[in-house]
Formats: sequence, C-alpha cells, structure tokens
Amino acid sequence: MQAVPVAFAICLSASGLGFKADDMSFRFDNLNSPVVQNFEERAEAGTINRTEEHLENSVKEILKNAGQPVHSLRLTWKSVPGAVKYRVEYDNQSFIAYTNGAEILLDGVAGDKVFKITALNFSDETIKDNLKIRTAEADPVRPRTTSEFDNMNYSPLYPVYSWIPVNGATAYEIELLKDGEVIRQNVLHFSAEDDDFVFYDWEPVIEEGEYYWRVRALGEDEVPLTQWSEKNPGNSFAVTHRIRFAAFGDSITHGGGLLTVPPSMTMCNWESYCNLPVKNLGRSGDTTDALLNRFERDVLPFKPEVLIIMAGVNDYRGEILSWHSILNLKDLRDKCKENGIKPVFVTPTPINPNLIKRVGYIEIPPYDWQTHQENICEWIREQEFYIDIENDFRDANGDLKATLTTDGLHPDAEGKQIIGRAVADWLNNYMDSLQPRD
Repeated sequence: MQAVPVAFAICLSASGLGFKADDMSFRFDNLNSPVVQNFEERAEAGTINRTEEHLENSVKEILKNAGQPVHSLRLTWKSVPGAVKYRVEYDNQSFIAYTNGAEILLDGVAGDKVFKITALNFSDETIKDNLKIRTAEADPVRPRTTSEFDNMNYSPLYPVYSWIPVNGATAYEIELLKDGEVIRQNVLHFSAEDDDFVFYDWEPVIEEGEYYWRVRALGEDEVPLTQWSEKNPGNSFAVTHRIRFAAFGDSITHGGGLLTVPPSMTMCNWESYCNLPVKNLGRSGDTTDALLNRFERDVLPFKPEVLIIMAGVNDYRGEILSWHSILNLKDLRDKCKENGIKPVFVTPTPINPNLIKRVGYIEIPPYDWQTHQENICEWIREQEFYIDIENDFRDANGDLKATLTTDGLHPDAEGKQIIGRAVADWLNNYMDSLQPRD
C-alpha cells in the first residue's frame, strides 16, 4: 500500500540571524515548553485532516506561536519495518537519519521549505517514501525520548533508552530514577560511526518500584546543551515481582533487530505480538553460558510459573559447539524444575551468512553453523515442553529467510510476529489445560 504523500511548506520570516551547529545557546533563551504539534493525535481526534494544506498550516501555526525566530525544527515520523535509515530532503539538501526523527537546522532565510522523508534499506533502495510526519517541534530545549515502555505489558529486565539525536551533542547523560530518586547515572560518548540515540542498560532493574529515565545532551567538556527530557508514559515503568510468564534469552528475546528500532520500541519485540503478558528477561549478546550464569540473579526474583527459553544463536554463530550449548540448556532445565518453574524451550532461528557479510558489522559465522543449530533444535524437540518455529524461518538452503531479516541475524517485525504468536498459541493451550474438565 502506498503512503499518502505529505510535504511541509514552511515560510520563515527574514531575520538575518546566523546560526551554526556548534552554537547551542538558543536552547536556553526560552525555558518554557516549546510549541509542539502532534499531527497523528490530531488526525485521530478528527481535528485536522491528513492533507498537505492542513499540515502546512499547522507548521506555520507553530512558527507563529513560537514568538521568536525559529532556529531548528524537530520532526518525528513512524518507524518503517525493514528500514535501516531515513533520507530527509529539503531545499535541495539531504541528510541521513538513523532513527525515526531528526532535528533540522533552519537558516532563517525567507521562503518555503518542503520536507520529504524516505525510508531506505541497506542498499539505499526506497522501502517507503513520503512518510507522514507525526510531530513537529520548534526550537526544542529538551531531548525527545522514543522508548515505548507504556506499550509493553511488563518493563524489560534490561531496559534500553532511546531518543531523537540532538544537534551539536558530543555525548549524552542518562539517569534512571526510582521513586523520584536518581539511582544510576551514565554518560554515553560516541563517534560519527556510533549510534547517538540509544543506550543499553547492562544492569538489571530487579527491585520493585516506580521508575523513569531521562536524558540530556552534552557538548564539549560535557557542558549541558539541553535541559533534561520530560517524564512521560513512554519513559516510565513499574517493576513488580508478581508475574506468571517470562522470556529468557538473547537479543532475539530482548528485542530490536533493526538499526533504527532498538529494544526500547515494540516493533521488533516478539512479546508485543503475544496476547498474554510476558516479562522480558532477555539480554542482547548472551550465549547459553551467560544465561546459565545469570539465572539465579535474573529469574528467581520473579519466580515465573512458565519460563520461555530461546537461546543458542550466539553460540553457533561463534565458536561454541552444540554439545556445550546443550549441556547448558540441560542445566537451565534442571534449575527451572528445582525452583518450580516450567521450562519451555523455543527452537533457535537460523542465520543468513550472505546478509551478514553485506551489513559488515556482525561476525561471519563458521562454515558448520547449521550442524550445531540443528543439534540444538533436535535436543529441544525431545523435551517435555517446546515450541518449534525453526521451519518457519528456514529457506531452501537452510538459512534464515531474507524476507524475515535485515541484517541476517535478527528476525525483523514479521519474524517477531511469528515467534510471538507461536508462544501465544502454546500459552493459550497451556491455560486451557488448567481449566477444570466436566
């Protein structure tokens, strides 16, 4: 289905005010909340129609209500499945954004500016063009967070924090607060090749309570460039130990899978496609060794009735042989049973070496990875409780289907739906089995 074309014509008053990327002082000129238009919410409420004219008028309204010359405009759009970057075009200029939003510096020259946003794949081919703009914000003084914890049934054990990149930032300061008190502080430094919009928290958030996270941009010498991001439902979450179902695994469980969609968003989280609430205990990069080592710390506090275990891909794409992986899975099974937890194993997905070579940032798997993957799958099929998804992901060569992955390792949104629905089917059957029989 084709996207409805959307363009923004922005008329700027001539001001003669110069602005450079390294001059961020304007962010503190106005400490009031910036004027924001959420076009998506207004369209859903029926207060505007999704036409170019109405969107143009809305943006003009922002500029009029700002009460001062506008130096930058922050736009956001909806993430597109399969997109690894977005091309933003205006005034015969273009740049690449690696998440679903960008801050655009305005030159103050009078005239119309038409913005066109295109979702691209690794080969710079168009996946979807003329993307609709969700929000527009003039001269933002705070970073805009993009985490979607409010759309998750439970907060992930290892939260990931994401935001729209800030112009001129050389680092970001991230804080986690519990019951209003700062309990963690981190500073993310990055180079031009790094992601500057996502931070993985490698410490588990286990203790019960109310949490939220915030971020602010830093410049040279770590001087703050912005205020702290605002608290909102998307960056707030509660931790409770009263759960029934949990998922234990690596990045395929943790979420993400696209450069532009980290685990803080739901698109590539398989738990989002399960109709029963599942606590995400996954951690990106884990081998079966790592899962075994963190079982007591990360699983037992929650004492789930059922633990969905999906692991092994980081073993067989590396140098860990399947016999070792199976021993670890056996130990996980036994630890579950010792603690009254029902272990349900999911067959791990195949990988696609050709796509992995193309992306260039993932280690090339050994030549015999399929043998070790199949050994793990065969062991899982011998267990009392298991969910077999492998064949749904395997192509004629035994590799991960190219239609279900972007980087050759992680299933994308469609693949995560397959996993989530398969888990949902098993859990629904399990719940039915517990019902008393007449």
